[in-house]
Amino acid sequence: MIQRKYYRYALYALELFVLYLIEGTPGLIPVIYLAKPLLLVSLAVSAAAFELPYFSLFFGIACGIVIDIGTGGVMGLSSMILGFICYFESSWNDKYIKNNIYLILLYSAVSAAAVVGLKFFVFCFIRQYGGEAELFREHYVTRMVYTWAVTPLVYALTMLVSKSFTKEKRKIKVRKRKRVPPSQRSSASRRRAKRA
Repeated sequence: MIQRKYYRYALYALELFVLYLIEGTPGLIPVIYLAKPLLLVSLAVSAAAFELPYFSLFFGIACGIVIDIGTGGVMGLSSMILGFICYFESSWNDKYIKNNIYLILLYSAVSAAAVVGLKFFVFCFIRQYGGEAELFREHYVTRMVYTWAVTPLVYALTMLVSKSFTKEKRKIKVRKRKRVPPSQRSSASRRRAKRA
């Protein structure tokens, strides 16, 4: 019998594929100042809230590779950032503090700023095309904020996926008390038995 976690992992992969299609389909998501959100950044951060560190690391890398394929550019930039942030988030969640929507929004803001900011640095700032400040303000900052704004929706969907195959039925063992003969009882327990 296949364990529940593998069904959950398959649903995460399906969610990644569906969000990639939604993100890449023209006209499906409104464009604000020539910017669309990076839904896979939100997905990686949301999945890391519920999973163990090593799965979070690999899932963050997978989301980053798909982002690099979809947006073009140097392969591995987004995957390194998302893998590191997701591993850190999951480890922190596992040891110190449970994630909530506020922490997810914080991780999403950091991830979006790191991924989008690094792309701007590599493809615009280093090459010095001119007008970098205006481009960063109007396009890249908008993309960061847009990604951050859609994170609660992606988090809600990911939470449904995670919870659907997390709970397993556990048998509750009831310990039966051994009956002790009166001769082996302590004096205190004999007095209590007499009073009853």
